[in-house]
Amino acid sequence: MKVTNAPAARVLARAAILFAALSALCLLLAGCGRAGAAAPAQVPVSGQVPGSAEVASTVRAVDPQGVFGRVLNQPYVTVTGGRFYVTWQNKTVRNVPSTTLVRADRVTGRIEATHTFGTGYISAPQAAGGSLWALLATTQETLLRMNPRTLAVTGKLPISNGQYLNSSGFGNHLSVAGGALWAVAGDRLVRVSPRTGKPEKVIDLPGGFSTSMAGNSSGSVLIVSVADSGGRGSIQRRDPVSGALLASRATVGVTAADIGGVIGSGVWAAQPTGMQGFVQRYSTRTLAPAGGTAVEGSNGIRVVVADGLAWVLRAGPEEDASYCANPVTGKKLAAIPLPRPAQDDVIGVWGRDVYYAAPAVPDVGVNLKRVTVPAACQVR
Repeated sequence: MKVTNAPAARVLARAAILFAALSALCLLLAGCGRAGAAAPAQVPVSGQVPGSAEVASTVRAVDPQGVFGRVLNQPYVTVTGGRFYVTWQNKTVRNVPSTTLVRADRVTGRIEATHTFGTGYISAPQAAGGSLWALLATTQETLLRMNPRTLAVTGKLPISNGQYLNSSGFGNHLSVAGGALWAVAGDRLVRVSPRTGKPEKVIDLPGGFSTSMAGNSSGSVLIVSVADSGGRGSIQRRDPVSGALLASRATVGVTAADIGGVIGSGVWAAQPTGMQGFVQRYSTRTLAPAGGTAVEGSNGIRVVVADGLAWVLRAGPEEDASYCANPVTGKKLAAIPLPRPAQDDVIGVWGRDVYYAAPAVPDVGVNLKRVTVPAACQVR
């Protein structure tokens, strides 16, 4: 199960990380002033990708150094389709971001395939229909179809006009629901055939700038969050087959609420509001907030659903430790035993492992590490 994009950066700028991401994209994308531009009626489709500005990349095979033995910048881990993937940011060149995606051995960290995207931010990958999918943000958000083993790009599908894509890795933008792959970015929600990679439904999200989404494990629930450039937006329940709007609740913050996951009859989300933020559980049917489940924190507080629990991930030395919680009541079950809770940053929870980023000394960056979750966080 995915938990839904670095400690040093967090300590220095967690309170404004979303503003920084927007500023970085504004430098990269001349289209930041295009928010009011008319959107094309159709999403174009292309098949094989021999190479393009959006997918300027290199693909390498086995790297014995491994993901646990190098200094990384903003790493994020995902287990999907039974494979272990790690993404991280490379050094920018003339304000142009670059991202690396690797497939690695989950136990040893040995890198088995590498794909470096010379331009843009890439989202957490999602396995569907025998392929691996991810959104790449350059001058627009493009859905990439990849070979899950080699990471070679086999297709691309433009999704939106390059408004915004959270570069931290925690923003979910892909979900499998209603027998299809759903992608959301900027002003578009698109249903994609996992078999052909072609769009089956395109839904405009007028004024959309930042987005997030998640579905439940059965694919019967689809929750979408969208906000304009000022942070005004809504959490929406959409029909997982047609994408039709079924329920909506207004939100106001810095960006769209970050959907951490759906479990049972509830959806957990984090809402950054400026210098502060909060996480809360909402009804999947009505989207009404569940009383007694709100947890306040800094702007960087997050929540993710993984392995049958809700995980409240706090950020910054001024806050308490991150912890696992009852997914219905939000009651704390046990703290995550990080060596240095004020500096270590949880970036993934899979099975009985918590993956976290620890400050690299003396290098600028972090090391990817893991710790076993406490017994109280292990749902049997």
